[in-house]
Amino acid sequence: MIDDQANPANESADYRTPRPYHHPTPDRGFLGNTVLQSCLVAGCVTVFVPVLLIGGFMLVMYFALSSSLDSMESGSFSSLVQSSASEPNLRERVLRTGASGAGTIAVVTVHGAIDGNGSPLDGTGSLGFVSQQLRAAARSSAVKAVILQIDSPGGGLTASDLLHHEVELLRQRGKPVIAWAGSTMASGGYYIAVAAESIMASPTTTIGSIGVIMQHFQVQEMLAKLGIRVDPVTSGAHKDLGSPFREMTPEERRILENYIAVAHARFVGIVAEGRDLPPERVREMADGSIFVPAVALERGLIDSIGYIEDAVAWVEDRIGESNMRIIGYRRQLSIGDLFNEAGAGAAGAAVRAAREETTPQTMAVWDGR
Repeated sequence: MIDDQANPANESADYRTPRPYHHPTPDRGFLGNTVLQSCLVAGCVTVFVPVLLIGGFMLVMYFALSSSLDSMESGSFSSLVQSSASEPNLRERVLRTGASGAGTIAVVTVHGAIDGNGSPLDGTGSLGFVSQQLRAAARSSAVKAVILQIDSPGGGLTASDLLHHEVELLRQRGKPVIAWAGSTMASGGYYIAVAAESIMASPTTTIGSIGVIMQHFQVQEMLAKLGIRVDPVTSGAHKDLGSPFREMTPEERRILENYIAVAHARFVGIVAEGRDLPPERVREMADGSIFVPAVALERGLIDSIGYIEDAVAWVEDRIGESNMRIIGYRRQLSIGDLFNEAGAGAAGAAVRAAREETTPQTMAVWDGR
């Protein structure tokens, strides 16, 4: 008798041991996990590898710069770059050695748009950096006078007012200040300059634009096309005054116009006091107009026309010395500064610009370039 269970050829035997069943592997398709994982890996490599490379490069540069500066200060160049005794975060850079005992002129530069980033106390941001330079010059016994080198179309009204105040504090220390203008000394740049004892412009400087502006952008139509609606909840009717997400009401416009009028009156008063001009005369020129140096000189907005060497000669004549030592300032680098700069890339700059452009700000700025 034949055992059917032991005979694999007996296909009719229904009592044989069943064969294991294997589930077929499903077809993942072109967009399956393998492709998705590859894309994720490629994306990570694309994003993180450049970041790591840039970070490594910045570390190498930081340590290289630190080593170079340390060697310069400990070696034969120690007289060219040194830390400021009054402001440890600053380094003095010798621009001209000058004669021994003749005293020092400090050059403080206000360049570009004046923004309110930073603090006058810690030296961060453009506002803080300029303030710190002015305070270093004020506290240094070696510095006898300051050349305030301005090449700026202006910027934030508050930042301009704070720097104007810093120049006044410097002069209260008994140190003469001359403001010398490069290509532009307009609006907030001129606001700062009038705190100086004298103002000198180069022959081609753009001067003036005395006035205040508050730009207001509206984006509600663009958001509506995208199907986006902003619905704020406020504690008062004017809490979202100047919002870019809705039309401004006539009452709100009157509120802002009154605010601008007060700020403009202060600007006029600052110029009238600093330039020793009648307020009504300044008010006639304070319609935002710009002037060439010859007209500005005729109207009393500046004192003289000349180049930077003429500003140096003015200081030396004012002090009664010749061949004075001239220094400038620069911020001492730190690893945090480098990474902050790296973080301020195109994306960060775009976000900040969008925030600033859609937020109402009182500006003393000339934007005609």
